[in-house]
Amino acid sequence: MPAGGRPRPPGAPAGCPARVPPRGSFAALVLLGGDYEDAGYYRSRCAEARFVVAADGGLRFALAHGVRVDALVGDFDSLGAADVAAAEAAGVRVERHPVRKDATDGELAVEAALAEGPGELMLAGALGGALDHVVGHLALLRRAARRGVAARIVSPRLCVTALMAPAQVGLDAAPGARVSLASLEGDARVTLEGLVYPLRDGVLAADACLGLGNSVVGRARVTVHDGVVAVFVHDGEETFGRRRQEPR
Repeated sequence: MPAGGRPRPPGAPAGCPARVPPRGSFAALVLLGGDYEDAGYYRSRCAEARFVVAADGGLRFALAHGVRVDALVGDFDSLGAADVAAAEAAGVRVERHPVRKDATDGELAVEAALAEGPGELMLAGALGGALDHVVGHLALLRRAARRGVAARIVSPRLCVTALMAPAQVGLDAAPGARVSLASLEGDARVTLEGLVYPLRDGVLAADACLGLGNSVVGRARVTVHDGVVAVFVHDGEETFGRRRQEPR
């Protein structure tokens, strides 16, 4: 199996990040084939999603822990026929693809999730597997960002998102949480606030490690002026500001 600028709203002042409304008010989640080291954590994330897609072997977590799945996508080279049959019997929508193809099962599953029109997308089981697939999952975060969807990798001790300029997010993480940034496409220009090492309109070069090893000291905020940046927060509850948007 192979590995694999938003428009500015009317009236927005020049030089300020665009705040684009989400496509929908619900979350979708994709179950990938990596690690599920804390079943309770991942069950909670699944419960937050209105639409859940399993990418091939990601179905095993759902079957083992009674997680509802709406769609199963892949070539099923990582699943037994009995598992696929069990999903079909439970009313899961099954999308079969050939083994020889130009997209990974995770990529196809993300496309199936995005087709439902969510405003938020979570990728579970995205870490701990083959490194090439982990890198590929960062590409899928970029794809979602280009479509105006707030996407993040979720795991008990690390959450990751991709921000495409112009963008600005507040972090939920408490003081002491480790934060790192890395440019994903050429050099990026960012402002970092509320971190041990602040940065104002600074350059994150694609071939340097300036953004690594920071930590929260207050109300942290990341602004991306140019480029595309991955933000790594070592806190499993990090939502990259969406928690602050929820009605109280």
